Amino acid sequence: MSQAAHLRQAVASARTARHELGLGLDQPVHDLLSVVEGPADVPVAVLALGGGVAGAYLVRRDQAFIFLNGSETVKRQRFTLAHELGHHRLGHSAVVDGIEAVHGSTRDPVEQEANAFAAEFLAPEQALRNWMTSHDDPVLDLASIVRMAGWFGISAPATYWRLVNAGILQKRSQQRTLLEALKKGQHRGLEAILGIAAVEDQLATISREGGLPRLPARLRANALAAYVGGLIDIDRLALALRRDRATVERLVTELGLAPAEPEPDW
Repeated sequence: MSQAAHLRQAVASARTARHELGLGLDQPVHDLLSVVEGPADVPVAVLALGGGVAGAYLVRRDQAFIFLNGSETVKRQRFTLAHELGHHRLGHSAVVDGIEAVHGSTRDPVEQEANAFAAEFLAPEQALRNWMTSHDDPVLDLASIVRMAGWFGISAPATYWRLVNAGILQKRSQQRTLLEALKKGQHRGLEAILGIAAVEDQLATISREGGLPRLPARLRANALAAYVGGLIDIDRLALALRRDRATVERLVTELGLAPAEPEPDW
């Protein structure tokens, strides 16, 4: 099967996932974290990951779980979370995702598939066209891109690429103008001028309140989560994972994990 066929399959999988999770195809995902941990049944740890890591999809004893870098912007966190869900739904192996693989350019076909899944899951083509219709098919200038991005809770650059890949933004001259403006960061000032309200969901709350590390109940007994939470040391982590210390240290370094400081014993 060609890579183009794999990407179409990833998009179809995202649409199937939305239907199965009760989201339909005509609206944004209002609280992605609730969807992933609820009907999708994948616990998510939101942590201060380092080393250029955006997130990770891991499987331990047949239990899938996701690590998400809570140090990134909320919009990036949403896309990363949808990307990791894509790995899960597409049957990919466990993976640690660098920021470039998720938010930059990648030639890795597996990462391309996860990105295609995430894009369609967060902003389905049908929902994009519905937005256009409900706004009387506006000219797709930078202001329209910013407004649409605010509605879907994704970045303006991600919205631009969704419109291009969905065949809604077709004129090459228009594409060049918008892409240049996005590269210059002109969309950031427009968000404030247009009064685009940030999407309020669990990820936004965690970011605003500094609630890291955020470990769901089902992950508190997980050895990696326990290590990040400062509950066990590297030797106990190696014992729990049934791996030698050097292997576990490499894993921890790759993820950019560091144990939390212990609470003072007053």
